[in-house]
Amino acid sequence: MSNQSTALAERRAMPPIVKLSTQLEQRGEEFAKALPSHISAEKLQRTVITAAQNNPELLTADRQSLITSCMKAAQDGLLPDGREAALVIFINSKKNDQNQWEKIKTVAYMPMVYGLRKKIVQSGEIVSLQTGLVYRAEMDANLFLYEIGMDPPIRHRPKLDMTAEESTDDNIVAAYSIARMKDGSWSVEVMRRVEIDKVRQASQTGATRDRFGKERQAKGPWVDWFGEMARKTVMRRHSKTLPMSGDLFTDVEGREHEAAVSTMAALAVEPEAPKSLPAKEDLGDYLDDSIPAFDGSDDQQIDPDTGEVQTDSRGMTDVDEETARQLDAGGPAADSEGEEQGEAAPDMSPAEAFLDKTRSGIAAAKNARYLKAVEEDWLKNAAAYDDEIVAGIDAELTARRKTLAEGGKG
Repeated sequence: MSNQSTALAERRAMPPIVKLSTQLEQRGEEFAKALPSHISAEKLQRTVITAAQNNPELLTADRQSLITSCMKAAQDGLLPDGREAALVIFINSKKNDQNQWEKIKTVAYMPMVYGLRKKIVQSGEIVSLQTGLVYRAEMDANLFLYEIGMDPPIRHRPKLDMTAEESTDDNIVAAYSIARMKDGSWSVEVMRRVEIDKVRQASQTGATRDRFGKERQAKGPWVDWFGEMARKTVMRRHSKTLPMSGDLFTDVEGREHEAAVSTMAALAVEPEAPKSLPAKEDLGDYLDDSIPAFDGSDDQQIDPDTGEVQTDSRGMTDVDEETARQLDAGGPAADSEGEEQGEAAPDMSPAEAFLDKTRSGIAAAKNARYLKAVEEDWLKNAAAYDDEIVAGIDAELTARRKTLAEGGKG
């Protein structure tokens, strides 16, 4: 047996956790380019390995989606440790060569509330950030004031003597998030109950009706901890308009490191000194070229036919927010499972009809060019949909692209 064949056999025989470690080390240089200066590539790699040890299912998921998720975490400067961010498995359905539906696991990167707060604080532009709930009894007593104008004020005097009946989840009428800027100005986000319920209805476990309007049994954190989920929802929406550390480009090596050190001190986190990674030539026969490299500049996908790098311009908060909220609440994240497409309900709204059309187009795509056309059409309208739906469609596109790359026609 030749040396090349022996090396290939040894690589295939490697335990999954060792193979993942090798693949992460192989891409250490790309991670280092994307990471902020206060986080070493080795620390990110160790965090991912720990996540895989705690959740071995990550080792059986689509490896390219896992590496891509790690790169997104690096670009955001967050560690996927379950606190700042998480690596979440989604289950999607696709048709195989026998025209039968089969399930595949893909990995998605989810920034957590703690991670968002960390990036907001690291920007150096925010002095304080707080959230709150408003109950009907407080509204009736004029204890909550919110006005929209040139300098929108918000005042809340919590009613501390509310009865148990007045403080039930059904009596929550709004949630708010307030940020005070370094220059003394304020930024406010207020969500009405109807807006919060709309986000809940887009969730996989908290929704009381399915997409066809049928009643279903809700469960999970939206049922057990509605108030906390409402706070997280308004904070996530607010974070999309607040400055974050990745948005500041002046004196990156100086100010970013200074902000990171001060934030770590406030959060009681000790920074770790950077460590050098093994040189690529030292990895020898263990290098695996099955996953394309990244340049660390943007979220990227690889066209399976042409090999071109396709850039995904969505921001870090354009993700499956419901799954992230469930993880923030300490509950299990629900798998996102694709369904075989049937006939549309007669009372389907235009938005639901377009969503069904997109999913059908993805399933019917016979080549990469057709799939790209479906994706371009979807991206023109994606902003109208909740983040969870966007994440689900992205996962279906990724799964279909992989199928086509493997020569599948199902």
